[in-house]
Amino acid sequence: MAGYWQHIQDSKRPLFLPDIGTYFNQDMDEAKSMIDALAATGVTTVKGEVLQNADVCLDAELSGNEKFWGHKTGQVVEENYRALIERKVLPLSAYEELFNYAKQKGMDVIVSVYDFEGADFAKEIGCKAIKIASSNITHQPLIEYVARLGLPMIIDTGHSTIEEMARAVNWAQDAAANHEVDLVVEHSPKGPPNPVDQQNLKFMQTLGNAVGLPYGLSDHHGGEEMLYAATAMGAVVLEKGVCHDDMGDEQDGGHALPIGQVAEVLQKIHNIADAMGDGIRVLPRQRDKYVSRMGMVAKTHLKAQDTLTLESVHFAFPAQGIKAEYWSEVEGHVLKNPIAAGQVIRWSDVEFKDD
Repeated sequence: MAGYWQHIQDSKRPLFLPDIGTYFNQDMDEAKSMIDALAATGVTTVKGEVLQNADVCLDAELSGNEKFWGHKTGQVVEENYRALIERKVLPLSAYEELFNYAKQKGMDVIVSVYDFEGADFAKEIGCKAIKIASSNITHQPLIEYVARLGLPMIIDTGHSTIEEMARAVNWAQDAAANHEVDLVVEHSPKGPPNPVDQQNLKFMQTLGNAVGLPYGLSDHHGGEEMLYAATAMGAVVLEKGVCHDDMGDEQDGGHALPIGQVAEVLQKIHNIADAMGDGIRVLPRQRDKYVSRMGMVAKTHLKAQDTLTLESVHFAFPAQGIKAEYWSEVEGHVLKNPIAAGQVIRWSDVEFKDD
């Protein structure tokens, strides 16, 4: 679907991607309730993952521990990485049920995939686009495979180097030799407990300019203000994890947005995008004029032949006589006739003498 990201860009509003990910931990009823809640907010697209095979992670004795910020306890939580993956994987049939449910609610679906099987599945069930997660920016076979599928792509750059980012884009573009791959790149700052000064949102623009592609934000900040800043900075896509309001400590939970706040956040994003305009001011000739622009008024009682100076004139609105913008044309000239204090000075009151 060539031109998908350009279409989003042309719409002037970024695509808000609420990411349900695997926050629901294999609980399909909870996952569907998240879809219901998101549909009620008016979002057009839901983001998910296709994580159907725990073997994308090594066995427990080799995988080590995953560390994540516990947003409820304020402490770093450690969990065996394989055990974490195993409590999140779902069969493809469950994902198909879930994503079809989202589509029945009128939402498009975009997913992250981690292997070829997941990528094929995403295309087969009609996902709108496929994301390469930041952890897979060095996964040349997966990037090339997804690029060949012909769907729009998101490449999340994570904590990679400029060289790694450019290389991943080149892999995708070179692999799609028979068509132009439709790409957007995401800036992906570190999440809590990292301080806000590490968000470096300007890099989002640097990234897009470096690879000549539209850019977006995978938001890992603990609040929603980075979404607003990215909107004003021209982001095409805004990805943000979402969760039920009462979710406890969970991987990526420290930067997830409670679903109860999504409607308000989405409205603010739209307001900001709509307010940005096109950078051009066109004023119709027939329009209401400012009544508060000022004109010249006698500061004190002025006699005929008194000189117009800042000591003899003050300014007040509305501009019924000579407007303030013409001061340089009348300064130093004299009055033809007396004018009482507080009275408007008109062009007919001024006697112009040759310099």
